[in-house]
Amino acid sequence: MQTTLAAIEKALAIVQQTLDILTSRGDDEAAFEVARAQYSASIRDSWPNNLSSLIKVLDKVHQNPESKLDDVERARVAEAVSLLRSALNQ
Repeated sequence: MQTTLAAIEKALAIVQQTLDILTSRGDDEAAFEVARAQYSASIRDSWPNNLSSLIKVLDKVHQNPESKLDDVERARVAEAVSLLRSALNQ
């Protein structure tokens, strides 16, 4: 579980960075969706079940060519999605 916890915490750090980027660039709709899912996922007592909604939102932001992320930032979001999916599958 320690490895899973570390992976989730790493993914959530990426989520926070992404949220800050989206907010600073005025991508308010995406930022709000991420923030809402991030809040839900921050409640550790319900892990891993509540991580699935965060994965869906992050994947949507990652796949959306209109989101205000550059290629490096998109790759970080994809990493967070991968980490969270791995945690869910353990």
